[in-house]
Amino acid sequence: MTLKLLTKLPKVSEKPKVAIAGGSGFVGSALRKALADSYDWIGLTRSEARATGGKDDTGTEWRLSDLYSFPKLETSMAGAEVAVYLVHSMLPSSRLTQANFANLDLLLADNFARASAAVGIKQIIYLGGLIPEDQSHLSPHLASRLEVEEILRSTGVPLTVLRAGIVFGPGGSSTQILLNLCYQLPVMVFPKWTSSLTQSVDIRHVTRAVDLSIGHPDHFNQTYDLASHRARSYGILITDTAHVIGKQPFSFTVPMNSFTLSKYWVSFFSGVSGDLVNPLLESLKHDLVARPNPLMQELHEDPISFEESIKNCLDENGHPVPNPRSQTQSKDNRLIQKARRVRSVQRLPLPPNWDAWDVADQYGNWLTRSFRGMIQVNRDDEGALLFQVAFPRITLLKLSPSPLTRQRNRQVFYITGGILARTDVDPPGRLEFRSVCNNQYVMAAIHGFSPALPWFIYNFTQAPVHLWVMHAFGRFLKRQNPSL
Repeated sequence: MTLKLLTKLPKVSEKPKVAIAGGSGFVGSALRKALADSYDWIGLTRSEARATGGKDDTGTEWRLSDLYSFPKLETSMAGAEVAVYLVHSMLPSSRLTQANFANLDLLLADNFARASAAVGIKQIIYLGGLIPEDQSHLSPHLASRLEVEEILRSTGVPLTVLRAGIVFGPGGSSTQILLNLCYQLPVMVFPKWTSSLTQSVDIRHVTRAVDLSIGHPDHFNQTYDLASHRARSYGILITDTAHVIGKQPFSFTVPMNSFTLSKYWVSFFSGVSGDLVNPLLESLKHDLVARPNPLMQELHEDPISFEESIKNCLDENGHPVPNPRSQTQSKDNRLIQKARRVRSVQRLPLPPNWDAWDVADQYGNWLTRSFRGMIQVNRDDEGALLFQVAFPRITLLKLSPSPLTRQRNRQVFYITGGILARTDVDPPGRLEFRSVCNNQYVMAAIHGFSPALPWFIYNFTQAPVHLWVMHAFGRFLKRQNPSL
């Protein structure tokens, strides 16, 4: 049976409502534009500038949403039948972020999966990355992509995974890196990693794959690699791209990887943030080649050449088309800096037979024991946690329980007082403990904290102390597991 003969699920509405996370980026913008006639898009965005603008020219209904907040995400996804997940947390969402991208991605995916189940989503579609045959030594970026797949499956909502390598299209970050390098460098030094194989895909094939997947039960809980062009080494990919745009760079290869040096020069000459370049570059040591599958075979019935894909990324003047998110990114970054909020996320070991409730309960006891005579954690009559200096009795932080404190696998406290926190902000900051990955880990997270200290002083005092405390608490939790 070919894909064209597959029968879709009955439509609840004339045009199914599809919630999309990451819809303002390169891939999301292309999906919404190309499939505007087939689906009613609900764009989930943290950008106040975008959310207050109403529907755009694709008919997308933008809803202000915080993917780090399960209740807000659940509200913003209401009414959707299908959910598309395109999120990669490589760029900051707070003025200070104490976390690596893998822990942020885990937390975001867990929220998205839980919210999808809560609102009755019938299918999640996730665009991840190509994975090599040998998965024993994956780069942190690719390991995180696999982990996100598992988290999105965890609540039982049918998941369709589309895996892609470099996606060519107007405004793509990988495309911008590649084209800018070709324009800027008359001489190219190819380290050893440029001999690794990669297989690119055109954004139009990605769009077609999403359209073919939405609503098809045959694609539920399936994984498909996507590719439009033949496999090439990264070195050949760069030189072939240069030839398409009329460049003839001189190149030579050196027998070393030099990832650290490569990160700097790729970021500098491409004009793309190192926060985005660094994780991507570490994945280039792998051969990332798409495995044949029926969905990709269907795409190849409408072939798109490598040369056509490159030219589609350029404007009428031959320059790389900017990323769609750049329209609001500067304003959003200014708002982030002005808000002076902090996000801190750590992945800690979860002892056997413990859950998030146990960890939250032990956290206060551990602090009191560890800082005996200096810091005490007490509960007031309303159940709030008071982090206090022992003498004189001064409350540093007050954490009030939220309705989610009734859940064993999630404990959430709002930061509502104390001399170290601003209490005139909305929404208030919060501390969360959440068990994830089948109770393998507990996530300790502070979201939206607004320090009372001047920012410069906070950065060099309270911020590093908090990080040290959480790492020490993680070591305590590890000691509670006899098998470690």
